[in-house]
Amino acid sequence: MNAKAQQLQEAYKQVLRPYFQHLQFAVTLTLKQAAKISTPYTYNAGVYTRWVRLDEDTTRSTLRRFTALLRRRCFGHAARHASKQSWAAPLAIYTVEGRNTHKRTHIHAALGNIPERYVTSFPSIVETAWLSCDFGYREFDIQPISGAEGWIGYITKELGYTDNDCVDVVSMTIPPFIQRRA
Repeated sequence: MNAKAQQLQEAYKQVLRPYFQHLQFAVTLTLKQAAKISTPYTYNAGVYTRWVRLDEDTTRSTLRRFTALLRRRCFGHAARHASKQSWAAPLAIYTVEGRNTHKRTHIHAALGNIPERYVTSFPSIVETAWLSCDFGYREFDIQPISGAEGWIGYITKELGYTDNDCVDVVSMTIPPFIQRRA
């Protein structure tokens, strides 16, 4: 094994370790390689339709939309109140794999801070949110996390090898109350 790749993987694990206790679900989401996007016109009530290929910007946009849908479904209007925004958001750690290989581009996620009342229905919440995204493909897997260390090890496996920048730190969401505890 490459020593520098192992050091990079261990450095990311060290950064993410304070959040392990808050993680509840391991999720794998597959992306479409292209999607038909429709944008309504405002001046004549028409619709502009075009095909868009998956790239880094559309991947990040898809993750922002997915996170917003999860936030809305799990926290409702509390996510919009300034006094509640420190806790009314999911903990979401994302990695994107397959951009530099023959595999279909997919996202591994470690999700947490899910309200107790939604834990049993969370797989259906994720499914609905993911399929509501333009680039959300019908292949996905949602499992409860039994060992956060193992899942984070798995999702960072390509760091330093084929996907050097697979951890998407731009799209991660960490609620402020969890950041303060870390």
